[in-house]
Amino acid sequence: MERFVLFISEPGSDDIVDIHPNKPAAETALVEYVRARSAIIGMPVHPDDDCAVASYFQDSEAIYAIARVMPLAKPGNDQ
Repeated sequence: MERFVLFISEPGSDDIVDIHPNKPAAETALVEYVRARSAIIGMPVHPDDDCAVASYFQDSEAIYAIARVMPLAKPGNDQ
């Protein structure tokens, strides 16, 4: 059963690592984070989700990643 991990790192903040059941759920969580953080810092947010995320991380030291993870076929066996 695959899962998707959302990782967000911003200088001065704790890293965020969330596990989601699918990629759209991880992407939605990223957009919600960007919109909430933008409101806190008073940054205007683009109405398009992809543009909002791109503009938030542009020219910033903040990074994010969405990665698919799968369980190992045999527990304890590093594959």
